[in-house]
Amino acid sequence: MSILDELRQKALEKEAEQFQQASIKNNLENVYQSVLLPKMQLFYDYLNETVKHLNFIEEPILINSYCSRYPQFGELCQKNYKINTDGYSGLADYNRLMQININFFCEGEGSFTYSLESKRLIEAEVAFLHARRLAFTWKNQGLAIAHEIASFTIQRKIPVSFKIEIDYPLSKLKVTINNHENLDFFSKNYTLEQINDNLLDTLVSYLMRRDKRLIKLEICDAHKTAIKCQLTAQHESELSALKNFENDNARQNNEQFKIVNPVKAIFSKFSPKK
Repeated sequence: MSILDELRQKALEKEAEQFQQASIKNNLENVYQSVLLPKMQLFYDYLNETVKHLNFIEEPILINSYCSRYPQFGELCQKNYKINTDGYSGLADYNRLMQININFFCEGEGSFTYSLESKRLIEAEVAFLHARRLAFTWKNQGLAIAHEIASFTIQRKIPVSFKIEIDYPLSKLKVTINNHENLDFFSKNYTLEQINDNLLDTLVSYLMRRDKRLIKLEICDAHKTAIKCQLTAQHESELSALKNFENDNARQNNEQFKIVNPVKAIFSKFSPKK
């Protein structure tokens, strides 16, 4: 093959690649314009009207047991709904909708305080509270039995967010939910066939705490086995950590006993050896 033939071959391959990419891009845009955009507009119109009615009616949605990790939250009230399509507070181009965001709060009066020991637990708690975007303060109170101790104060105000966005490269709809219950994170993609009135109704029903159909996931046996193995390993790790903690405490108690009995330590030197 001559140099010119080699260049011709590379040029043909590049042209074929560019043609394929252009074809994929056109297909994605056609699906977006013909299917995804009309669905997003329908979702926005429905959700926007829902938010307006909820804010106007001011009918309280009460949550009696929001979180197993922090039962101190007590009874909360869901309110103060906001909707936007640009990720901030405004409305993006209605004819180019890519995301819908709904934000609100689960609120109660005041705050609650608790304490944690050990540097590891304290650092993990701070990271978790920041990740869940909770309003809190904490203060290091020094040492307790050779462990750091800190007090945490959390406001009874939980920010909740629903995001519906277009996964353009996959031609799918992605729903992401933060803190709606139990400070959990939920994310799922929906195919073109699944984007229908039933999904919209299910989404709004879950938002208003009427049912939990939206987050009922079908898990295959292999996935269940993997989850079970992970939980077993986590349980064994926690038992090992607890055992190490108890051994450390026993060792520290023995050292303290030696310190508070100096007389016995001195006279033991003169005791006859058997």
